[in-house]
Amino acid sequence: MPFTRELLVFREVKLSMTHENVFVETQWLADNLNNKVIRVVDLQITRCLSIHNVVKQECMERYLEGHIPGAVYMDCIEDLTDPLFKDIFYVAPPDHFASVMNRAGIDNQTMIVCYDDGPYPFAAARFWWTLLYYGHKSTKILNGGIRKWIKEGRPLSSSPTSFPYKKYYPKVQESIRASKEKVKESLNDGGTVVIDCLAFEKYNGEIRNTWSIRKGHIPGAVWLATEELVRGLDRASSTEIERAEAYANEEPYFFFSVRKMRRIISLAGVDSMKRIITYCGKGEGACTVFLALKMIGIKDASVYDGSLAEWSRDISLPMSIGSTN
Repeated sequence: MPFTRELLVFREVKLSMTHENVFVETQWLADNLNNKVIRVVDLQITRCLSIHNVVKQECMERYLEGHIPGAVYMDCIEDLTDPLFKDIFYVAPPDHFASVMNRAGIDNQTMIVCYDDGPYPFAAARFWWTLLYYGHKSTKILNGGIRKWIKEGRPLSSSPTSFPYKKYYPKVQESIRASKEKVKESLNDGGTVVIDCLAFEKYNGEIRNTWSIRKGHIPGAVWLATEELVRGLDRASSTEIERAEAYANEEPYFFFSVRKMRRIISLAGVDSMKRIITYCGKGEGACTVFLALKMIGIKDASVYDGSLAEWSRDISLPMSIGSTN
């Protein structure tokens, strides 16, 4: 049953986005696996970076190969994006998202701990942002994800997990989502900074992003790839090959300190006093950078979830080649 009647628009949830209230550590989760007020959510991602209908079954198989005991599986595309659109990954509409949460046994009071199998929070960041968009007040990301969990020799389960049906009510926080129209307005707006979160060679148009149909970036966007905020994956300490290999190896990678992230973000040309919009190819990387922005205390930030998957398909919209910053 659609939840449009119960759909309410609230002011943005005001949270202090410190490391301590965004992340939980593996030991904490191990100590709380049997806590009935917590729901652990597994989001596979590394096999879902290509065409989704090819790898969907592989992502489920990966979950069944081994997940944190008690974790429910969510599909990072089918469950978290709008099913009416094949090539553009808009946030799941309220009724769709509510049905996914209901199926997972999650209501508005449930504490959620999410993780993925990427080198840093990727699908988990997208889920975290989606929950924030729908007003969920208690969401954590597992620091180091399942990679750290496995590295520490902690137990895994190969059995699917299910819970009794619950009823979830989405409460939209519009201020953290940017539409194509808002991004278009920002092109001539000195009060907004748009951040391209893709790899540099995709940003400057050397190669085309997988989800785009044109090369380049949104005009005026500054470049700040997700990896630039992650220890060991930034361009100063890793090669392009090493960054690519990070998705295939089993090593967890972590954000820099808040102090260093502030410096990196400032050097990228991001004025924290302005409105900030992040985008990437289809939304995940933009959510990871959004997470970092919140952790360093930036309040007025939003994610353009349509990203280049939408922007590049509208041939009336400009794209730039080369570097802005």
